[in-house]
Amino acid sequence: MTSRYRRTLTLLACVAVLLAGWGGVGEARGAGAPAPEPLQVLASYHRGNPWNDELVRRLGEASERLGVPLEVDYLDARRLAEAQAFQLQLSRLAGRRAVTPGDRLLLLDDAALRFYLGHAEAMGEPQRVLALGINEPALRRRAEERGVRLVAYRPVAEDSLRFLVELFGPSLPLLVLGDDTEVGSALTRDFLENLAAVDGATAVEVLWQWDPARVRAALARAPAGTRVYLVEGQTTGAGDLSREARNWLPALEAAGVPVFCHLPYQVDLGCAGGAILDTRRLTQLAVESLVGNAFERLPGMLEVEAARRQLHASFYPRLSVANRERVDAWLAVEETLGSLDTQRRWTLVGWAAVGLLGVGLTLLAASRWRMRRRLLVDATTGLPSRQALENAFINDAPEQDGWLFTLFCPGLRGFRQRLGSEAALGVYREQLRLLRRLLPSGWRLYAGSEFTLLGRIPAGHAARAESDFDALLARFEAAREEGGGPRLAWYASLLPLAGHRAGLAQCWAALDDGLLRLERQGWRQPVIRVSPMPRGVATRFRRLADDLETLIEAPESQWRLVIQPRVCPADGRLLGGEVLLRWDHPSLGEISPGEFLPIVEVLGLTARLDAWVMARSLAWFAAPRPGAVLPILAINVNLASLEGPGFITALDEQLRRHGLDPRRLELEITEHADFSDPERVARTLAALERLGVRLALDDFGTGCTAFQLLQRLPLSTVKLDRDLLYAAGREPRAREAYVALVRFCEQLGLDTVAEGVENGAQAEWLSEVGVTEVQGFFYARPMALDSLLAGYAPSSSMAP
Repeated sequence: MTSRYRRTLTLLACVAVLLAGWGGVGEARGAGAPAPEPLQVLASYHRGNPWNDELVRRLGEASERLGVPLEVDYLDARRLAEAQAFQLQLSRLAGRRAVTPGDRLLLLDDAALRFYLGHAEAMGEPQRVLALGINEPALRRRAEERGVRLVAYRPVAEDSLRFLVELFGPSLPLLVLGDDTEVGSALTRDFLENLAAVDGATAVEVLWQWDPARVRAALARAPAGTRVYLVEGQTTGAGDLSREARNWLPALEAAGVPVFCHLPYQVDLGCAGGAILDTRRLTQLAVESLVGNAFERLPGMLEVEAARRQLHASFYPRLSVANRERVDAWLAVEETLGSLDTQRRWTLVGWAAVGLLGVGLTLLAASRWRMRRRLLVDATTGLPSRQALENAFINDAPEQDGWLFTLFCPGLRGFRQRLGSEAALGVYREQLRLLRRLLPSGWRLYAGSEFTLLGRIPAGHAARAESDFDALLARFEAAREEGGGPRLAWYASLLPLAGHRAGLAQCWAALDDGLLRLERQGWRQPVIRVSPMPRGVATRFRRLADDLETLIEAPESQWRLVIQPRVCPADGRLLGGEVLLRWDHPSLGEISPGEFLPIVEVLGLTARLDAWVMARSLAWFAAPRPGAVLPILAINVNLASLEGPGFITALDEQLRRHGLDPRRLELEITEHADFSDPERVARTLAALERLGVRLALDDFGTGCTAFQLLQRLPLSTVKLDRDLLYAAGREPRAREAYVALVRFCEQLGLDTVAEGVENGAQAEWLSEVGVTEVQGFFYARPMALDSLLAGYAPSSSMAP
């Protein structure tokens, strides 16, 4: 049975299900989401408090990515007594000098929650309330009883201490930098309780007041191997950080005294790392929870593992390979390399004094190369970089066997488009942490581009690599579901090395092509096995990828737009035109879109390509010209681009600037787009519908999911895939399915466009069936933009 015939049977089944369930179809169409309401934030402390400022800054980033206005008010419950701060806030609310109460309220830390629980009426009784950073157990219980949702995280201090014990040994003496202010003392005592619960770590001394001189003196009398840990010393209370105190951590670093911590602002001040609280992830989760549609279904407490293991790059050469892999991200990599260069250049002065400058230069170059190789670490993931993998590959024995692989998560790409890079990176790192934990012994992971991971399987695993990989993805899926994380699937391309008989370029090209094939198949299988590409083919594949990354900066030098008319099947009248992209490569000639567009998507350049096509198309569409008028201009746009930040606003601005009627623009979205969250897609398309543009579903009929979408999305047009027409000309059942599909679209009030019309018999039959518009080589091939209208006089047609 042919693939086309199987697809036709699938189509018939879907049509049958759809027509059987027909009724009330149009109820959901056109329903748009209301404009986002402001998100009100009540912070416990004052502006200028480092912890408070960190959270507010991250909340601002998260709300901006989601397009939600943010309004912040400050209780000042640290510099003032809590009762006094509460009374002042009440007077501000009564005098309307604080932020206007809203329906979404986010509370930061205990004091803000206590204020809300005692004065909810003064805050306007918001419908949705979420609290972040709540420490008191009794306060948590009261909040849950009142319907407040809580975002909680594991004690980061304990995670950080265990991380340091893993790195520096089972017996870890610590010099603790505390704080003798009222709040600081409580925080320090809490930290010491956490410390007592961590096996292998002990406090040899606590400095309740400290500066660099006192720290150095305490280290002089401490046991060998003592590490310094900062609780929140000199960063709380009325003074917060004085100008003098801001220089203390850099001064200790310059003296060779690294200080460890667990809060991100402490890293910014000069700490050397630890298990650092991921405030980006926490705040993104908080904002998403408050503004999302599922707030009422959220549990009373969302518990999150939100620590990222970070370490200053100067520790990299001192750690074992196993310990390096415990680190999620390395800090100050380039600064460390520069510092090492400076130290070694001074060493050369001594070499020159004894006439050995040439030897010294050689040693310096070799030393820097070794250090650079050690630090070939991706800052985003903490994994060795692709260059590190290539170095290892080149240095292997020629007969070395084993496997190379690439791992990719397409869902993260859409996640980034919807919520921004930081939110996607937070999820990416969480998934990576789980994946590394499940990775079989001896397998190595490396950082690739975008959300792609590279990997190596050693020779001893070669016989069972494919089955082991299936098992790995199954374990990963089970662990992810158990942990309650986002449902994001990973896919792999596997390549046997077979004694290094192929070069790296051939291997990379084959692995990339494997992912492209999985994508074209709709990600129906988790793993695909590939073989090294022939050298010439691999070179072309890699060359196109490299050229595209350069070309995206100036697309007009090689890309051009063409257009194919859409006409009335009965009389050939011009009803519209679809803009298509062509690539005229200076040395390779014309490159097919089917060859280069998947590479564009894998490279993460789709949004930029779509923006360029949109801008050029609208500028042409708006230009005055004599002769025929094009009623509708259709432009293909990736769904992820539509959902990207700023797309709708930019489109609206362009339409206004050019004076174009939005109803004359149609955006085509392929059926193979990511419709896994139809509610999210419906919100995006509803916003475009409110703008006035037409929306079309392209390549319809190549899958069953689109039938479920027709009733939920505000579409105006359905483009029937050319394969359906091909099958209808050969199979009676496929012909019946095609007619049923056209009738179904008519009932929904949708226009239909038949793609792939190649002869007069097809055109005549489509007219009889009731198809609204047709498009294909029988009428015209894609042509230069201005050639289309030149062929149509106001009353003429291009019908054969």
